[in-house]
Amino acid sequence: MRKIRSHRLTAALALLALSTTIAPAAAQVPETEYDGAAALGLALRRLGATQRVLMIAAHPDDENTAVLSALALGAGADVAYLSLTRGEGGQNGIGAELQEALGVIRSEELLAARRLDGARQFFTRAYDYGFSKSADEAFRKWPADSILADAVAVIRRFRPDIVVAIFSGTPADGHGQHQAAGIVAREAFRAAGDPNRFPEQLAQGLRPHQPARLYRALWRDRGDGGVTLQTGTFDLLLGRSYHQIALASRGRHRSQDMGRALTPGPQQVRLQRVDRDDPAATTLFAGLDTTLSARAGALGRGAPAELTKLLREYDDVVPTIRAAFNPLDPGALVPHLARAVALLERADQLLAGATTAPASGTDPAAELRFHLAAELDDARAALARAGGVLLDAIASSERIVPGQTIEAELTLWNGGAFPLAVARLEPDLPANWAVTPLDRAADNVVSLAPGAILRRRFRIAIPADAEPTEPYYLRAPRDGDLYRWPADPALRGLPFEPPTLRARARVDIADRTLDLAREIEYRAVSSVDGESRRPLLVVPAASLELDPGIAILPSKAAASRKAAQANTTALRFTVRITTDAPEGISGTLRLLLPPGWTSAPGSIPVTLARPGEKRQFEFQVTPPAGVEPGAFPVRATFEAATGARYDRGYTLIDYHHIRVRPLYREAAATIQVLDVAVADGLRVAYIPGAGDAIPDALRQLGVPVTIIAPADLATADLSNFHTVILGIRAYEHQPELPRQNRRLLEYVERGGTLIVQYNQYRFSGSDLAPYPLTIARPHDRVTDETAPVRLLDPAHPILSWPNRITERDFEGWIQERGLYFPRTWDERYTPLLAMNDPGESPLEGGLLVARYGKGTYVYTGLALFRQLPAGVPGAYRLFANLVSLGVRPER
Repeated sequence: MRKIRSHRLTAALALLALSTTIAPAAAQVPETEYDGAAALGLALRRLGATQRVLMIAAHPDDENTAVLSALALGAGADVAYLSLTRGEGGQNGIGAELQEALGVIRSEELLAARRLDGARQFFTRAYDYGFSKSADEAFRKWPADSILADAVAVIRRFRPDIVVAIFSGTPADGHGQHQAAGIVAREAFRAAGDPNRFPEQLAQGLRPHQPARLYRALWRDRGDGGVTLQTGTFDLLLGRSYHQIALASRGRHRSQDMGRALTPGPQQVRLQRVDRDDPAATTLFAGLDTTLSARAGALGRGAPAELTKLLREYDDVVPTIRAAFNPLDPGALVPHLARAVALLERADQLLAGATTAPASGTDPAAELRFHLAAELDDARAALARAGGVLLDAIASSERIVPGQTIEAELTLWNGGAFPLAVARLEPDLPANWAVTPLDRAADNVVSLAPGAILRRRFRIAIPADAEPTEPYYLRAPRDGDLYRWPADPALRGLPFEPPTLRARARVDIADRTLDLAREIEYRAVSSVDGESRRPLLVVPAASLELDPGIAILPSKAAASRKAAQANTTALRFTVRITTDAPEGISGTLRLLLPPGWTSAPGSIPVTLARPGEKRQFEFQVTPPAGVEPGAFPVRATFEAATGARYDRGYTLIDYHHIRVRPLYREAAATIQVLDVAVADGLRVAYIPGAGDAIPDALRQLGVPVTIIAPADLATADLSNFHTVILGIRAYEHQPELPRQNRRLLEYVERGGTLIVQYNQYRFSGSDLAPYPLTIARPHDRVTDETAPVRLLDPAHPILSWPNRITERDFEGWIQERGLYFPRTWDERYTPLLAMNDPGESPLEGGLLVARYGKGTYVYTGLALFRQLPAGVPGAYRLFANLVSLGVRPER
């Protein structure tokens, strides 16, 4: 995994937790990148409206960020995006991570986008299994009632006034998962208000909720009715338009190549009413009064007169507060915001004794309490910002192991003009964690004058049974293409679990009490990069990695002499072991093997003396005589002197634009005994693209590989290589490659073999290939990994030497057959395979080969980048033939 320093993270992650009661779904203050006067101005915009909007789509990057930013930042609405999936099935433009690891990256990229556009983020259990062509296929992978239940639960928790669907739920949406998202949005809109749908959610404390309206946001303004949201408006507070913020927000999806120029000027988005016709509406909320006093009207004549009076007074004072906002003197708002908080607190007290209807019925008092609690959070957050109240929390270690003790320093800074009375400043920890103050407070309540700082230090003891920091949805294996929800309903639908270590402070300002929370972080300081913040991670005392994850062993039936001899040669496995324990760790390392397999050595004594120490050990694994083709498991295990056993390790997903996340993997591998042969003496070069495991696959076949950076292509001597392979999407991700493409074609012309893996539309119709080929929009692809494959020319060397390829070699493929198949090509190309999804015409562009000069040019859209890391036997056999072309016999 690539490791890059993370930027400083904002502090409100702990406040994202969902509540199963009537409290707002996601806390007082969403994570934000805005500070100072801009943050206060945005906080003031949130007061008074109580508007709530939920957007629903299928993937990271499907969201209409212009709508999110215009509503969340411009209108001050509570806005959230529900993505059915975490985007695990896509490609990765910034690294080699795929599947679950890519899902972690894209989940964090969504959070990075939300910190900029002001919305919040939710998910369902759906795992992105890859491209599909119909909603029916999507619902075969995702049980419709399960995904619908998840969407309904988010609606019942977040309680939006308006739901905005991105997709129509028809074939016009293209991707089958898009179609499914459109269907789920409509069905969830209707089902969330029905107490007979998903009654188990009511038992968990949720209440039915019927949003008032359902809209669809149109990506292309067709000018055929609906309401128009102006997104190109320049925001003086933020210095950009909402459209520009949206483009910057989408640019956070760096794994998907979403960076764009932040173009200024008029922009708009049209939204169409879906639940019914509404030709008279000119705005999303036309005719919906969402002020607290209006919501109190639902109580009817039973509403206490004082309650109605208080809420009307609050509604009247909010515009006055906003009008008085002076960025150069934010403290002037403190008395006015304190009064607003007092009005809401008194209203909350009056509501506390109100009779609550059964969960299955309408409960206007509970509904008002929900919105009142959210408004109180917003008003208190605005008061804290205006008062310059700043809470910070720093720990002494970044990675901590169970049983360890660390120190934390909590800082409360009165950066404003009003004195503070501090009643609490301490860590907020899990119930079984122990904390000891390291300095003695003089009084229970400390007075903090303007400009003063209060620091408190604590020792925190982590219990020996503390669980590692790990994404909650990855702690258990999936059920097919659904993640397993945790037992705690409050976690379900969240991007990640809240941080384990937090700081809490309670202060009084202008006679109002504020409860503040802040994640405890590690502060890294570099003379080059300055200060950066990183999350605290609870990690095991020993972390193991076993490499390779897939080991290929040619069977005796393999065609080449070298491959046959390899059957009796030991395989080499590398185990890397690292400790984060403060005192180091000692124990015994060994491999667990199937019956009949042996390792040398059988075990290795290991001592790691200090935290961060890492050692690497080699094991030679020998198969039993006459082993037949098949898959054989291998595991590494480390038994510490204390008796504790460790059999997995973590890597950090660490890119500068997202928060650091650990990803755990069992220290396990698979030996694939294959009937596979590769030409002797091959020399292969690989030019990286968007990230794939081709070099690892070559090494597993016993083929030496040389990595050539595109910048070195101008001077590299390609004549040294029989075969050159381009990584996926190489022409898009390596700007130097198109400029040096003539060298690649000359290499082929002189007798070399060039294998080009799939590229996207910019490759189509260009002069990069030796002869013309075109990729249609949308591109041809085969998404059914079980789709039958027909060999068009079985005698061709790619299909016959050194391995005879048959239809059986396409069994066991994962996710898809391939993508970005050319639709048309010059007659000098020869198609070798035909395949199609059910009900569609055969596609023959998945594997094209052409003679060019004395050499061979191959373009393939086959998803080898997915199959080889998964150890798919037939994919290895076909790949061995491809790379062997450079020394093939003449036909």
